[in-house]
Amino acid sequence: MSEITFKSDIFYSQLAVFQHGLEHPFNDWNDTHVNQGFAWREGSVSFGTLSYDEECKITVRVTDKNEVDTNVIRAITVPFYISNIGIEVGSIMETKAIEIDEGMYELLFTVKRLENGLGHYSFAFIKNDNPIAKIIKADEELNPPSVLVMNAEPAI
Repeated sequence: MSEITFKSDIFYSQLAVFQHGLEHPFNDWNDTHVNQGFAWREGSVSFGTLSYDEECKITVRVTDKNEVDTNVIRAITVPFYISNIGIEVGSIMETKAIEIDEGMYELLFTVKRLENGLGHYSFAFIKNDNPIAKIIKADEELNPPSVLVMNAEPAI
């Protein structure tokens, strides 16, 4: 798989990436998670979407380049290990199973607004043995802490 694009509805202002088959795959959010734009734990990460988005375009790709387009509104990287069973990407109501090779990745999440007003959310998986969590570009909805919180609890 090099790239896949699909449309999805957004529920609870979040999109998630998690290990396929993970029990309780979605994350509980606290105020710090909201401010930094994501809630991360091993095997699962939920990213906040733009406040008013209800439908969106999602692109998932595997690449060797960590490039951020100049027209993105938000860009965040987090570490993400993919086991041999792949991942799921989507909202609380609907996810898409995607096969990606096992390994450690830097997951680059970006957001941009399309000409038709739709939000375009991209998830780029970049092979990296030492990925770090980082806010590359923050929009006005984010107010990240000086040290990012990397310990979400599963939503049950």
